[in-house]
Amino acid sequence: MSFRKIVASPVICLYILFTFSIGNQVSGTPIGAPAAACGTMTPDHGVPPQTSASPYVTIPTLMPDESVRLTLLVNSTGILTFKGFLVMAFDNSLGDTATPIGTFSEIVEGTPAITPANYLNCLSGSKNAATHTNNTEKVIVNLLWVPPSGFDGNVVFKTTFVRNVTTFWVKTLSDVISVSSTTNTTTSSTTTTPSTTPSITTTPLTTTTAAGAPQLAPWIGTIFLALVTFMLASSA
Repeated sequence: MSFRKIVASPVICLYILFTFSIGNQVSGTPIGAPAAACGTMTPDHGVPPQTSASPYVTIPTLMPDESVRLTLLVNSTGILTFKGFLVMAFDNSLGDTATPIGTFSEIVEGTPAITPANYLNCLSGSKNAATHTNNTEKVIVNLLWVPPSGFDGNVVFKTTFVRNVTTFWVKTLSDVISVSSTTNTTTSSTTTTPSTTPSITTTPLTTTTAAGAPQLAPWIGTIFLALVTFMLASSA
């Protein structure tokens, strides 16, 4: 009896270890893709990605403020949900040499609700990738992406969709969208104050009536009346 216990113990331990490792593999990365996946966007599931056309789609919608709303959803019959995703934006003019640009944000102004996501700092960037927060079945995911300040060009989004641990599609391409995000600059206007020369205001000797006829200024009449009065008083 004692011999059986000694032999059985390592077998049981190996079985538990194997079961635990399989369980972890099936669950994949339930809290989102790690930063190590930024380069290839390929899950480390031990199996190659699917080579068939992706049954999922990423739809970019340009918002009035030049941010882009992304909608990730199923675009095929027979497959209803997905469990995980990893999405980035790239300058389409740079081809395969492009690195992810822009930032993902949850700041929403007048846009539909944004799905909670984990944001990764990929390749020296900041929040330039978005991934899932759990491995529950998903029908649709809404994200918000903000272009770099001053960017003017065409953007393509690449998304890796994970159906399950052995079935996933890498770098599914979105439609190319044109984005023009100019930096808002405030032009400071310089007001030049002209140099002023002291002006001498002269009181006109005559004023003009409404009818346009000239009229003596009031103080001329006063002086004239005083002078006449003085002359009359002297002659008397």
